[in-house]
Amino acid sequence: MRQPLIANFSQSDQSLVLGLLSNWSDGRQLLWSVSGELTDFWQTQNWPLIKCRFCSKIFWPVLFWQKLRLSFRLAKLKRLGQIDGVICLSLVDKLVLTASALRLGLPVVWLQLPEEANLKIKQLLLKKYRRLATKVKVITYGRHLVDRLQSNDCRPDDWQLLLPAINPAKLSPQANLFDAMAKTQQEQLAKKYFVVGAVADLVEGQTIEILLRSLKIVLSVIPSVQLVIIGDGPKRKEWQWLAKQLDLSNLVWFVGRQEPIDRWFRSLDALIELSTTASRDWQRILQAMSVGLPIVVPKDLQTSDFLLPGETALVVAKPEPEMIAQAIIQLQQDKVLAGRLHWQSKEWIQEHGTLERQLFDFNNYLQE
Repeated sequence: MRQPLIANFSQSDQSLVLGLLSNWSDGRQLLWSVSGELTDFWQTQNWPLIKCRFCSKIFWPVLFWQKLRLSFRLAKLKRLGQIDGVICLSLVDKLVLTASALRLGLPVVWLQLPEEANLKIKQLLLKKYRRLATKVKVITYGRHLVDRLQSNDCRPDDWQLLLPAINPAKLSPQANLFDAMAKTQQEQLAKKYFVVGAVADLVEGQTIEILLRSLKIVLSVIPSVQLVIIGDGPKRKEWQWLAKQLDLSNLVWFVGRQEPIDRWFRSLDALIELSTTASRDWQRILQAMSVGLPIVVPKDLQTSDFLLPGETALVVAKPEPEMIAQAIIQLQQDKVLAGRLHWQSKEWIQEHGTLERQLFDFNNYLQE
């Protein structure tokens, strides 16, 4: 495929594929949009808009007409030599683009992102999804997506598994934890405290409360512990108030959003990662692994391909304060364990988690 059409991104985050496809293009013509199914980009490219959010008497005739227009558009691109295949990322694209492209004899590749593990679609659409999956090449970020589409017709053994990857060249140079904001205090913190970090949006939910209550438990065993919460949101003052109510205000740093985030990771002693369901979460985890930061994470099938218990992460059964606290205490007291997580995380990234390795697998599968 020299000049593929890249179908539009409907997911809220596409960090796992943006770097891959940008590097893979290397002069190829890429047509894509980045903000949703009905974007201005598609309108300027004269793509027919597929509206699937309502059901009425004219729904099916309209849908049929739009799909027909789409087929003509694909046929024209093929005739002009401007397209050699179709890569679909969003659910709508897979359901709408695939059949038209196959009828024109265009090879079709599906990229399965982590977000698709949580898709809720009607049984009729799921059957169509599975049926189409048997006719295309499927590249999936994680074996859990293979399980989701498992059926008698699917052949998951033929699918290509892509491990998540990052571009090491884009990681920032080594820097202190608090950078300019608290540079003068960093040396003292490094000597006095066991510094645990977490990245979270300060919104409604249990994440921040779990972190704070975990810290309260750890404090009874490790008086020198501190928690750095990287992130911001509308509930920041409320969570700061809760920290004060728990007598933790002097031990918790709410430092706001920070970029590049790997500069902060290099001076932490551990990272608590409670969010593992989206592409951006995986990218953040990979950044932590690349600098050898020990990670505490709840068990999750979605991340089981790269967060290996006792090897690249300390995996707990559930995201509960007691379990998180126990893992933090274990990391602080077991230097051998912390050292093993440090080195094996970095080795995993070097062997499996670089963009170069991902591009190699991606190219080989497309050329089969």
